[in-house]
Amino acid sequence: MIIHANVFSYLIALAASLIVSVVLRLPLLPDKPMRNSWTISAVFPTALLSVGFYAMVSELGYQGYVVALITGIITALFAKFILEKVVPRPEGEESHE
Repeated sequence: MIIHANVFSYLIALAASLIVSVVLRLPLLPDKPMRNSWTISAVFPTALLSVGFYAMVSELGYQGYVVALITGIITALFAKFILEKVVPRPEGEESHE
């Protein structure tokens, strides 16, 4: 099945999540080394979550630029305040702080 999506809506969700996460003072990139880092940042996982959440919302039938904007804002707020509680850090990572 081919899914036809409005690329501009995905870009709006992506840009809104990046802008709001930078305003909320999330780091732009994770700590070094990036592959072993569990730091929540603006690029990963916030930007990817916004695109994924918008894809889920659009499959439910809610599409448009305003929906993309709201999804990006909600995703940035979710990554800043709730994501750490939903997906905690691994046990070994907490001892290095």
